[in-house]
Amino acid sequence: MLKTVSKETVILYWSIGKMVSEKVVQEKWGKSIVEQLSKDLQAEFPGIRGFSSSNIWRMKTFYEVYSYNEKLAPMVREIGWVQNCIIIEKCKDDLEREFYITQTKEKGWSKLDLIEKVQQNYYQNGLLAQNNFEKTVEQDLQARVAWEFVDDYNIELINPDQPISEKELENGIIENIVQFLQDMGGSFAFVGRQYRLEYDDKEYFIDLLFFNFKLNCYVVFELKAREFDPKDIGQLQMYLMLINKQVRQKDHNPSIGIIVCRKKNRTIVEYMLAETRQPMGVATFNQYKNLPENIAKYLPSEAEIIKRLKL
Repeated sequence: MLKTVSKETVILYWSIGKMVSEKVVQEKWGKSIVEQLSKDLQAEFPGIRGFSSSNIWRMKTFYEVYSYNEKLAPMVREIGWVQNCIIIEKCKDDLEREFYITQTKEKGWSKLDLIEKVQQNYYQNGLLAQNNFEKTVEQDLQARVAWEFVDDYNIELINPDQPISEKELENGIIENIVQFLQDMGGSFAFVGRQYRLEYDDKEYFIDLLFFNFKLNCYVVFELKAREFDPKDIGQLQMYLMLINKQVRQKDHNPSIGIIVCRKKNRTIVEYMLAETRQPMGVATFNQYKNLPENIAKYLPSEAEIIKRLKL
């Protein structure tokens, strides 16, 4: 019921925005006329908020931003008016708007959820993610995989800028596991920490093991409280092999591995991932909340972004 009301509200605001936009051009409507329209609407719909003159101008902007975009115009009706206003105000282009509209619809983001994600550069963080999924994941899964992992994870630590051990890093995630799962988008389930596996009379322990329902596969997180080392790839490959042989079920997709480290050389990571046949990525933790200029240059091209947006 609430979803229906919200959709009808957005449709109404679209119609008002269209009318005002056309009147401004054709009849030179200005501030005083819009203020009178605001009063008329409030009188016609007593007790209903949303018809202030400032909101009517937002309706005009809302219509003008999306009226010529055949793809986004119907999509905006699937999320709330407040979320639409945030996306228009905070997003730089239609590709970024499409991402947040889609994510808000799929994950039911509230106003505060959406503001937090935008402030944390969630869109850019996903675009920057370094992985080899295009070569190692089946084509029908690639678009879904693209947005399940990010380039930098926010992990709650007591002294985030001080040297820490891998155990402290692991504890930081476990002690805030609910928030960590929410930050990862809501499609992950926590399976276990120091997950024990045995092979050829030797024991192996995976730092963190998750299951992703959207991708239908296990996800191995290997934590490193130091800079990425190429040998980390070999260790993760071993863990993925064991999970696929001993834990994965027949109806599951191949497991994915993520190395989360203090920092990384993006060129070395790119080279190592290109030589790896199992699906994996390398991310950092707590490196940026605001997008650094030296990282922004690695953002993919518009064509690559469009490819990823095909959810």
